[in-house]
Amino acid sequence: MVRNPRHYGHFCMLAKALEHVGDRWVLLVVRDLAAEPRRFTDLQERLGGITAKTLSMRLRELEADGLVAVDRVPGRREVWYSLTEAGADLEPVIDDLVYWGLRHALERPEPGEPAHPEHLLLALRILLERERIFVEGADWVLRLLDDGAYTLSGTSDGWSVVQGASDHPQVTITTTKTDWAEYLADRREPQAQVAGRVRVEGSPEAVAKFKDVIAAFPFGRAGGAI
Repeated sequence: MVRNPRHYGHFCMLAKALEHVGDRWVLLVVRDLAAEPRRFTDLQERLGGITAKTLSMRLRELEADGLVAVDRVPGRREVWYSLTEAGADLEPVIDDLVYWGLRHALERPEPGEPAHPEHLLLALRILLERERIFVEGADWVLRLLDDGAYTLSGTSDGWSVVQGASDHPQVTITTTKTDWAEYLADRREPQAQVAGRVRVEGSPEAVAKFKDVIAAFPFGRAGGAI
């Protein structure tokens, strides 16, 4: 009898869950589908390092397990992937793992290591919410010279990230993907080494508030409302 390598073979709900989501890349695919439906090429662009063969395999497995829905239309070249209800139920798990990584595995990016802005903004949003650092009415735009624009918006009890620039941002950050990653993740001299390559514009008060909040990324300040 040949045992399925995905099966642990004992009755434990963690083991049962890992039989569906424990393979390499699976939770990263779920992470990238959590925001919105995406095409195969969208996922490849965000999952730096994955091969087309492996991504195809993971998507087929997730579809078979009922975690991903596939929108195929005859005659349409593009295929869209989205999370099912069961797949979306994994989003709190993703958030918990991101927060654990921030607390216990945060380090500077390696040379040449891809860093997608969506992933960094996801980590920043989770960190600020978990540390209860809120800014009512915050409207900050990140403009990436080698990618695009993203808007980070704040309320008195939460944060949201959307692709694209808001019309009248309080703060505009202009930089590259690599420099944005280093600006956030450098524990030794947070922000100092790349400050000249990250342009932050806005009123003095808005810029000061932004920098105070960003300083929380390597857990440099206590939580609280601002």
